[in-house]
Amino acid sequence: DDDTNFHMDLIAGLANMRARNYGIPEVDKLKAKFIAGRIIPAIATSTAMATGLVCLELYKVLDGGHKLEDYRNTFANLALPLFSMAEPVPPKVFKHQDMSWTVWDRWILRDNPTLRQLLQWLQDKGLNAYSISYGSCLLFNSMFPRHKERMDKKVVDLVRDVAKAELPPYRQHFDVVVACVDEDDNDIDIPQISIYFS
Repeated sequence: DDDTNFHMDLIAGLANMRARNYGIPEVDKLKAKFIAGRIIPAIATSTAMATGLVCLELYKVLDGGHKLEDYRNTFANLALPLFSMAEPVPPKVFKHQDMSWTVWDRWILRDNPTLRQLLQWLQDKGLNAYSISYGSCLLFNSMFPRHKERMDKKVVDLVRDVAKAELPPYRQHFDVVVACVDEDDNDIDIPQISIYFS
């Protein structure tokens, strides 16, 4: 509440610059002070606790040489109060033929492939893709006969034309989600595929 140190002037100025960048309505200094006044109790409690717990784990990362069992996941509810710490479990490993991966992995395909080349690349891995999507838009599904006409189109062109996605000039790749089956028609969960088009 001290207006002589110009703290609220700085906060209001920075908030309004950020609002201008993101097209958010700007506010005056009094409104910014009102909003910040309600944030301070949250910063002093749960945010400070979460930041402290993250920093404790970060020390382990920076120190190096720690096993997975040395790290901790923490669940905290200050209203109860309840603090529960547990060892993180390693991610599930998926295996297919001589390959293995986790949900944290990503497959990368370069050279701006066509849909046919993407499907062939997956077939070479023993996987038959039946559905390819970008965001919420379906780029390919083997059940739809009209999608067969898309086979020789570049996947990036499908993303632009079918999904109506605007890929900015600085972007060099996009991610697609592919649903696959193996030779025995068992569903196989594969990582997201990053397709580089430039």
